[in-house]
Amino acid sequence: FGIILAFILFFTLTTSVLAASDSLEITGNGVENPIVFTLDDLKKMEQHRYVYSCINTWPTKKWYVGEGVKLWDLLVKAGIKENEAKHLRFTSKDSYTVTLTIKELFQDQRYRFPNFKTGGDGDGHLPGDPSGKIEVEPIVALISVEGSDNPDYMNDLNTLLLMMGQRAVTEQTGNLFVKYLNKIEVLTEKPEKWDAPQANPPGGTVAPGTMVTLSNLHSDDDKIYYTTDGSDPDLNSPIYNWIASRWWAARADVLGNINHPIGPINEDTIIKAITIGPGKEDSDIAIFKYEVADVPKITREGH
Repeated sequence: FGIILAFILFFTLTTSVLAASDSLEITGNGVENPIVFTLDDLKKMEQHRYVYSCINTWPTKKWYVGEGVKLWDLLVKAGIKENEAKHLRFTSKDSYTVTLTIKELFQDQRYRFPNFKTGGDGDGHLPGDPSGKIEVEPIVALISVEGSDNPDYMNDLNTLLLMMGQRAVTEQTGNLFVKYLNKIEVLTEKPEKWDAPQANPPGGTVAPGTMVTLSNLHSDDDKIYYTTDGSDPDLNSPIYNWIASRWWAARADVLGNINHPIGPINEDTIIKAITIGPGKEDSDIAIFKYEVADVPKITREGH
């Protein structure tokens, strides 16, 4: 048994080492000078260290620390066409791919939220405290640690690692941390737009106590944000689909409590909802209006 355990451990560590990326290619029609950086090239560049608050799509809250080269500095060296580039496609050695828009990466501000675990350590569906936020930049990390804010634990097992901050204290970014990154494509095509959320029931006259469910095409990385006070929803509004659809089977015991319907609707209500997710433009805002039906009163004389 000991020999088998040792073999499994050796295989796991060897696989991790083999998966690590030792070069980074930047290409695409959004750069003037496609380039390949070796690991040594990256080590010679100015290094930056950031602590990141992060929530994955389970969801679980985690700290990360990373040290490496600012993503923007690498894009500048590749001659990014600032007026034409629209989005970036990141690909790892194991073919995992993430697409992000220029707007969400560089025009929207991203932060570390020191109090993002307020409300229950590890409970990713409980909004944390957004106070004290610290602006952080996206980097390609040469060393990093997951699940800790202590830089002494950093190592190169996930090299190269794309890392970034959150735009809001509830934003789920863990799925965007690309391990073993070895290719970035800078693209000039206009990003698609996410599909707008749908509601069931879709509006109209409803009975008192009605519960409203929201959905969109995938209910995964495409998060639904909503309001019930008449304001337009954005990244700081409540999230409907905290648990991504990829985990629904594994989390069936709590799915209905976390991704719970809106309601009960006991008075006239307007629900506004929007889909926001990586790599595409925000959807149009969907508006659902509900009028609560009058319930006939039952008296002693009549039925």
